[in-house]
Amino acid sequence: MQDRDNQARPAARPGGTGVAKRKTAGSASLKKKKKKAKGLTPKRIAGRVGLSVGTVIALVLVAAIGAGFVAFKGPSRSLGDLLTVTMLETSALKFVPRIYYSKAEVDAILARNSVQDDASETDTSLIVVAGPTPEPGSEPVEAASNEPNPENLAFSEDGIDVYEVHGATYNGWMMIVHDPSRVSVGVCREEFSSKPGMRLKEIAARYEAVAAVNGGGFSDDGGVGNGGRPLGLVVSQGKLLNKARPKSDHAVVAGFNQDNVLVVGKFTTEQAQEKGLRDALAFGPALVVNGEAAQVSGSSSGLNPRTAIGQRADGAVLLLVIDGRQASSLGATYSDLISVLMEYGAINAVNMDGGSSSLMCYKGEYLNKGVILTGDRDIPDGFIVR
Repeated sequence: MQDRDNQARPAARPGGTGVAKRKTAGSASLKKKKKKAKGLTPKRIAGRVGLSVGTVIALVLVAAIGAGFVAFKGPSRSLGDLLTVTMLETSALKFVPRIYYSKAEVDAILARNSVQDDASETDTSLIVVAGPTPEPGSEPVEAASNEPNPENLAFSEDGIDVYEVHGATYNGWMMIVHDPSRVSVGVCREEFSSKPGMRLKEIAARYEAVAAVNGGGFSDDGGVGNGGRPLGLVVSQGKLLNKARPKSDHAVVAGFNQDNVLVVGKFTTEQAQEKGLRDALAFGPALVVNGEAAQVSGSSSGLNPRTAIGQRADGAVLLLVIDGRQASSLGATYSDLISVLMEYGAINAVNMDGGSSSLMCYKGEYLNKGVILTGDRDIPDGFIVR
């Protein structure tokens, strides 16, 4: 029986079981390799990289929003106010404060951080223009109670003095033009249109001017305006090129009359013409009127790049530009501007367009750094120095 059973059972081939196992193992390994190869397709790799990048971005956004909440809504109300009014002056970041505050809260912040415009008219008798060449033996007109620090003088030539100005949060330049008849308004063209404006250096070159600063505001929806359409009054060499907007934010006029006195105020087009303004631009607010500083509450409009124009008692014109939105110069408040202008003897002064437009050029070169990495913006007008 045992022999029959052994004869009926097929004889096992030597090594047969090992070969089968090796084949099975080899097939499994091949399948694993195929699966691995299938998992490393470019599409899957791109998907995983995209998921990782998206996760990182999401985490950064969450962290930024959280940090913003602490900054805006944290224990320091003054910090939240400062950040709010600073960002509301920008074109690209206006929306940020509204992430954290309601409209009513934003309005309350603006109310407690503001400037009270002085509506009184300029007393032109406070300015006595000395003229480019005073008569021999004549007494010089007192320019200011505090003379500029000579250590800050960058250069002085051709009737122009340029000083460096510094504060806790800003750096900038003050240009003093001793003959006010040399200061006028330059424009990109006499008839404004949808065409782009010009860069400040180009406007200066158009009039063969030795120096210039940016001037009034312009249509700039979303921060992508082409600088071709000014907002507010524009008068250049006695010609009315753009009408006033008395009820807008760009209503404060800074204009020179026929006696080369800087007149400051909120004027209609007709009032500006009655005053015989030869050159004028508008923005605001008024910073100094008849030797009195504007009343500022809180941090006014925050830390930003600034441009301002003023005039001393002797008629010398003050052109001030402050850098901002940079690590080395965050920017200046209206209170900072007033302090600098009065230190240099301003009797009347007006804030002009700021932000990425704030520039000062001299002999074809910019003195300040500006904001835009890609270069200066196209603008419709500016104050030029012949």
